[in-house]
This record gives sequence, C-alpha cells and structure tokens, in this order.
Amino acid sequence: MTFSQLNYVLEVSRCGSINKAASKLFVSQSNLSNSIQELEKELDIKIFLRSSKGIELTPEGSEFLSYIRPLIEQHKHIINLYEQKNAKPTLRLSVATQRYPFAVKAFTELLNSSDHPKYEMRIKETGIYQIIEDVYNNDCSIGVIYISRESEDFIRKTLESRNLIFNAVKTINPRVYFRKDHPLANKDIIHFYQLLDYPYVVFDHGQGKSLYYTEEVNLAGFKLPEKLIFVHDRASMYNIVSQTDAFSIGSGILSKGFCDDNIISVPVECNSDDVMKLGWIKHANKTLNEVEELYISYLEKSLENE
Repeated sequence: MTFSQLNYVLEVSRCGSINKAASKLFVSQSNLSNSIQELEKELDIKIFLRSSKGIELTPEGSEFLSYIRPLIEQHKHIINLYEQKNAKPTLRLSVATQRYPFAVKAFTELLNSSDHPKYEMRIKETGIYQIIEDVYNNDCSIGVIYISRESEDFIRKTLESRNLIFNAVKTINPRVYFRKDHPLANKDIIHFYQLLDYPYVVFDHGQGKSLYYTEEVNLAGFKLPEKLIFVHDRASMYNIVSQTDAFSIGSGILSKGFCDDNIISVPVECNSDDVMKLGWIKHANKTLNEVEELYISYLEKSLENE
C-alpha cells in the first residue's frame, strides 16, 4: 500500500469516475484502475463497485476511506512543513533615499550580484523628512541622507528622538549642476553672485516642514535667486537643468549611466565648513541582515569611486 494508491482511491471517490479521476491525476485510466485493483487484492477488500452507471464505494470502501483521509492530510502537512523548512528564506531590502544616483547605482549593483532564488527589494526616492519617518516606522530599513553644517544639530536631535543613528560615509563640498553648454559651464569655480540671474531648481520638501529638511545645501552668504523652480523628482530636475539655463546645487555626484550625460557639476564658492556629510540611517537597536549589509557595502563603494 502506497500513498499514491491512497490518493487514487480518494480522487476516484470524489469524482465518481475512473476516467475523470485519471484526468485530474494526470495518469492513464488503465494505470489508475490497475493500481486500485492491486490495493483491493492486497487488503482483500472491495473498495469500489463498478457498473454501467459508474462507480461507487462499497461499505468496506467507505470505512477504508474514513481511515485514509487523516493519513493523507497528515502526509501532505509533513511534506509542506519540510519543503518550507528546506526552502531558502526570502531576502528583503527596503531603502529610502534622497534623490541620489549613487544610491540607485548601489541598488542595481546589488541586484546584479544576487543569485538568490527569492527576494523582495524596494527603493524609494523622497525627501529627508519622509526618509526619517519611513525608517522610524519600519517602512524602510535603511535611509540614505546628507547632513550639512547648518542642519546637523537639528537632524541629529530629530534622529535621536526616534532612536535612529546616522552613519557617515563621505564628506564632500557642494557643487552646482549645469548643462554642458550653460553660460557658466566653463568656469572652474562658481561664485554666488554669478548665479542670481539664472533659475534655481530645488526639490519641494512640502509646506510647513522645517527648512532644515531641504534637499539643497544652505550655503552661508548664498542669496536665493528670484527665479525658483520646484520639482518633486530627480528626473524632472535633470530634464530642466539639461534643457534650460537653470541650475541646481547638490553633491555634484553624477554616477555614469544614472544621470543625464548633458549635465556637469562645477565647484561652488563656499566656506570650509559648508560641507555635505553623506551617509545612511537605521534604527539604533536594529541589526542589519545579510542583504542590507551588502547594500551598504555597495553604497560605500559607489561613493568611494565618485
């Protein structure tokens, strides 16, 4: 007696037909019929009555069926249990980042390196306020942000109040983004007064939120131009800067293959302490899993090579 034979008996009783049961079980009608007959012979009972009207259980068959049902269900349960235990777990990663191409580059490099059969990966580009909230609420495990001289006290206190920690990776001086043939693109360094006549593209961080949550570095002595363009996503910023005389200020990191090739970055005049500390945040008491640690290593490598 085998579990295959028991399953055959159960399916035939459900279908009331050898032909229908064979079709559902993907076996031939003759093989199914012979297997049940061998079982009947082994147990010395008659499980089914066959007639021109079809097939039905005998009293012995009904009793036999009541015994094998729990066996079959337990058999299935054991198989499913050990299949799940032996299966590799799902790798999970959820990243929230400011509009940084190097963060996306690290994400794609992680994807290309993974041969795991099962994973769930998420990346979200948004403002620093939302990044902090996402990590705090465990919607994302890692947040990629920057801290400036002006915002450092405020951001660090905000992180501390939410039991989050900032891990610095690289400190850089801010730069100006231009299109390649912009009137100022040939300058070795950009002075503030040279920018006043051009539109300034900034990321909209939302009304009512602190100015410390702005994406752009608030440089000492930098007076905002009268022409401001607010955008929500990195693609819009690239498109506008690439096709107009507008500019933006940021890290200046233009990861090859992840930015508009028509855009360059030029150093901006600033004080020695007007720097951007690029890094990532997480819950202070949370241990990163394997794939999260791997993403951080690609992030650090991406920044080192820029």
